Amino acid sequence: MAASTWDCFLTLLQAGLWEKDVELPDTPDEATWELMLRWARGQAVTGLLLRSFTHLPEHQVPPATVRMRWIVEADLLDRKGTRVARVEQEALALFLKEGLQPIIQKGSRSARHYAYPALRISGDVDLFFPEASFDRAVTLVPDARRAPDGSYVFKREGVPVELHPRYYDLHVDPASLPEPESVCGELLLLSAHTLKHALGAGVGLKQLCDMARALYDCEGQYDKRELAAALERARIDRWHALLCSLLVSDLGLDPSYCLDGFTATDPAALRDIVRAGGNFGQAAEARKKALRHRSAFARKASTAFSFLKRLPFSLRVAPQETRATIRELVKGNL
Repeated sequence: MAASTWDCFLTLLQAGLWEKDVELPDTPDEATWELMLRWARGQAVTGLLLRSFTHLPEHQVPPATVRMRWIVEADLLDRKGTRVARVEQEALALFLKEGLQPIIQKGSRSARHYAYPALRISGDVDLFFPEASFDRAVTLVPDARRAPDGSYVFKREGVPVELHPRYYDLHVDPASLPEPESVCGELLLLSAHTLKHALGAGVGLKQLCDMARALYDCEGQYDKRELAAALERARIDRWHALLCSLLVSDLGLDPSYCLDGFTATDPAALRDIVRAGGNFGQAAEARKKALRHRSAFARKASTAFSFLKRLPFSLRVAPQETRATIRELVKGNL
């Protein structure tokens, strides 16, 4: 991977993410644009890269043949996003009709922090059910299947819908953490969610963009001391500092949107994970083969291998959570 091309890719991503004009050191040729389109797919940020074209000087806007390929890609993603939104509304209607009050996690909640929410690529629908309502929710969807982490998953129109019994994917007492629908709660959720992807199959720039936009959009709406305390109680404060360091260095997040007293650390290890793996690891060839494979065993084996490969990193940034996650996945798969 050419470092200069990756830097160009990040510059374009920042332009789309923050709605700012940029000028590239060199004008990419058609082959480079094609390479960056593949990266955008693997990192699930195609919409943001397409948006960046409006922020380039006229002489650097890609040729029509290139733009057309990106537009076709974006159109397909937009149609998928419309389908995901429809499935989300239908799922909510099903549960609300029965008196349940699910809370949307990530997805459309994260999209609202973007200047143009439609640019965020939609994947699945995540719904959290407080307390005893989870068991009732599961009975309403007979085709839902239990996942190793205790959630239940079903599909509508090809879109996975996940029902979660806990808001935070963390192995600490939830009573010690912020309320689920609070701003602090959402930021803690996004940080923990990004961590879990980094520990396992892979994390992409999409998750990093979600975190960066949420920190930016929620500035002044929450107590940073409360979030810092929650991260410490959750035992992922070291991880969060590393994550913010990468957001600042690679996505151009102003450090003032991080926690008070933020001091950047070297994010090289996390950067390598993001570059190599991408969204759900789909940028890595081995993971692509596993995802295409019809065998559930092959997919699980790929995830297990990713966990083992990243153990030195995981045990350094979030040791307690790493051990608890591995124990849970082993138990769930058995």
